[in-house]
Amino acid sequence: MLQRLIHSARVNVFESARFYYWVLVILTSYFLLNRFLQKLSFVYLDNRWVELKVGEGILFGLAYVVILISAWFLRKKIPRYVFWCWGGLVFIFLINEFRFAWGNADYSLIESLTKSQGYYTAKFTMPLLFWGVWLVLKDANHYGLIFITQLQRFLTINAILIIAAAIFGITCFESYPLSGRWGYSGLLWHLSFHSIAYGVFMLYLLDQKNKAWGSIILFGLVLLLLGQKAGLLYFILIFTLGIVTKRYLQWGIISSCLVIVFSAPLWLPYVVAISPFWEDVYNKHGVWGALLSKRNENIENIWGIISPQLSVFDVMFGGAIRFPTRIEMMPFDILIFFGVLGLLLFVLLVFKILPRWKWSVPIFVACFGGGIYEAPLGMLLFFLTVALVRKGNHNYSP
Repeated sequence: MLQRLIHSARVNVFESARFYYWVLVILTSYFLLNRFLQKLSFVYLDNRWVELKVGEGILFGLAYVVILISAWFLRKKIPRYVFWCWGGLVFIFLINEFRFAWGNADYSLIESLTKSQGYYTAKFTMPLLFWGVWLVLKDANHYGLIFITQLQRFLTINAILIIAAAIFGITCFESYPLSGRWGYSGLLWHLSFHSIAYGVFMLYLLDQKNKAWGSIILFGLVLLLLGQKAGLLYFILIFTLGIVTKRYLQWGIISSCLVIVFSAPLWLPYVVAISPFWEDVYNKHGVWGALLSKRNENIENIWGIISPQLSVFDVMFGGAIRFPTRIEMMPFDILIFFGVLGLLLFVLLVFKILPRWKWSVPIFVACFGGGIYEAPLGMLLFFLTVALVRKGNHNYSP
């Protein structure tokens, strides 16, 4: 009886692409509804219902537990590099957690898992293990295509609302409502998910044989209307690597962009004068503070904290700083939390999974902002889409 029950659970739950399709649907639906309600409550009730994030954390936590069980059942099929990368990062977290607990009498594992380093590590490592599980599930491509198609429809509707909001100036569709900062995100509260989702789908559409240029142009326009530097960087990189085919033109665009960035002290004072918000940031934090959204100051502050007591162990394994203190630039955050070893493990994973160089765009953008590594749903979407591209399946028929 017990054996039959275990077998049924393996087939219908832990080794079922259909089950994980519904996991993705539930996670995505709650995430989108959460961001929609947060925006409505903030604009009209002056109270952003952040309490809804508790439910989001619970759902992602339950999904992680299920993924762990699936990974155990499928351990002989999942590529070894997945376990090396995921296991290495988790092992580094455990080492640093022990070090921190040893020197702090008031240490709480529950607090770590819900608010601090354990919470961050779970967000970061859950999509990595999902990649390994999803990759070996039977019919994963079929259900992946269904999920991608459904999410693309929602993003298309939201894109139309974003364009309408930009034309008519609709407040509740702004990326940063009531702040004076320009940008439109449609139905959802801002954050990095928008640039990730529209960037990943733009890459996906460009990877198809029969390109849907209407949707590609629509999603590209949305990246520009989000009012986020990450969205602009996505657009430039995708245009350069995904649309421009001549190598000399690609290098010409990249070189021109680098010249523009390094000449920012010359032109930025005139550009920020258009926006009171960015003019205020420029006056208070200078050229690089405005360009990097004060992340350069985060680097200086954290370096000032850790440099007097930095050890070789901290360099190799991280742990000198704990979440939520962070820089919000992927290489630096991985270094301070997981050290050089953790960064090398993540780089190994990236090189193993990317089908083509243009798919490095979300990773590259995250090096400057646009936090794909801090947005579990964004990274899940990225890994799922890359899995479809690697298998060369682009057409969905119900």
